[in-house]
Amino acid sequence: MITRTSVAGVLAFVSLLAVRSAVGADLDQLKDTTPEERAMAQTMMMRSKLGLKEDQVPKIAAINKKYAEKMEPVIKGSEGPLMKMRDAKGIEQEKEAELKTVLSPDQFQKFQDMKEEMREQLVQKIKERRAKGGN
Repeated sequence: MITRTSVAGVLAFVSLLAVRSAVGADLDQLKDTTPEERAMAQTMMMRSKLGLKEDQVPKIAAINKKYAEKMEPVIKGSEGPLMKMRDAKGIEQEKEAELKTVLSPDQFQKFQDMKEEMREQLVQKIKERRAKGGN
């Protein structure tokens, strides 16, 4: 079952992918989520934000599930943050290439814009955390 916490975690994860080099350690926050939870939350978010057509939803869901499963060893692995972010970046690039085959050019641009917006929000949160003396 998807909970608000797992959806929030997935949204944080998507943001993390956009800020790969800044916050590798935050991948650890996703250790308690399943690939299915992450994929479903991503699909729900993409459906609403990108205006997916009904025939696109199962294709996007399959892509999200495939890459959530590929991310599982990265998320649960014991590698350092930089190695995790390098691995996550490679997986994300593969995923984006596949998404490009399903999304319209306009939808893909919205997807890129959404990632950039989340990246900016995450960078701002990191700056605020550092200003308060956190890591």
